Amino acid sequence: MAFLIDDILLAPINLPIAGFNWILRQIQTMADEELLNDQVWKERLIELQMMLEVGDITEAQFAEEEKKVFQALREIRARKEEIALQYAADQGEEGEGIGIYTGYGE
Repeated sequence: MAFLIDDILLAPINLPIAGFNWILRQIQTMADEELLNDQVWKERLIELQMMLEVGDITEAQFAEEEKKVFQALREIRARKEEIALQYAADQGEEGEGIGIYTGYGE
């Protein structure tokens, strides 16, 4: 009974804090999804290849842009591996790590 009264009395304080925490979690989730989304970069690579084929860009321009795309894909892969390792560590798993095959290498 005492806990119910405490909950009722503290609701005006706890509810805004809980709502604010929920908003922060949503923002964090959206940021993580954006940082780990490689689809945009894969589509950019296809777009560059099409532009090269139709002559909109030169080989040199393609090579420069392709380098940027592959660098971004490597960074995304590294973030995914870091998250996987952190998750494994949080679960108490040990080992050399978890490999995530993305098809992109150095």
